[in-house]
Amino acid sequence: MIIMNKIAMLVFWLLAVIAWQQGWQDWLGLLPTIALAVAGIHVLEVAYFWFALKKRSDKPVLDALQILIHGIFHMQRFIKAESES
Repeated sequence: MIIMNKIAMLVFWLLAVIAWQQGWQDWLGLLPTIALAVAGIHVLEVAYFWFALKKRSDKPVLDALQILIHGIFHMQRFIKAESES
């Protein structure tokens, strides 16, 4: 299920970029604004990962990049590992 969520997130980013470039109107025109809000949340998630969960990662920079793109969908494995210990 996490893979499907990550694919959906990639589709969201792709649609947001296309909406921004093409100047879509109506509801689809809101995608770039929503993407900015989501990007802000993902930056906060990366900060949380970096300060609290980085020690659980073998490649923290790559995981931070994945979290920036996929958000909580990538970070779930670190949260589960943290709660188990």
